[in-house]
Amino acid sequence: MKSTFPHLVLAMTLASQGSIAQAQAAGGPMQIMVATPQQLSITQSASKTVGVSQVSGQSAEMLYGDPTKAGLYTVLLRLEPHKRIMPLSHPDSRFVTVLSGTFYVGFGNTYDETKLNALPAGGIYTEPANANHFGETRDEPALVAITGYGPSGTNYANPADAPK
Repeated sequence: MKSTFPHLVLAMTLASQGSIAQAQAAGGPMQIMVATPQQLSITQSASKTVGVSQVSGQSAEMLYGDPTKAGLYTVLLRLEPHKRIMPLSHPDSRFVTVLSGTFYVGFGNTYDETKLNALPAGGIYTEPANANHFGETRDEPALVAITGYGPSGTNYANPADAPK
């Protein structure tokens, strides 16, 4: 993770200056982008987005790169209110920034509400490779930016918790 951290910080800086209308396709040069969380329109279902929990009530937009391939990527993920993500992990290390709303995140192999940390807009956390984590939204939606160095994927601690 140490060698990719400078790349993750750069990607988050550039992503925070981003606009979905100018989102960068994988493999091309990075474009200049500027947007506030309110200007971001994230309407595509996250059900086919690699590296996210894929629970119902999520929308995702690839901002940069391709999480199925080796290389830097950033995905914007919108979670509707009252959504729970059961313990899962990813094969790559990731850096997450809460852009709007409040996201509650905890770490461990089983869901434990007492381990949840409330992260308001501006809050950050890391997801080390293969570290099980879980989360939820409450009365408001949350928008998060996830940056990692692929390839990514999602592995539920309890396979029965994976969305069908």
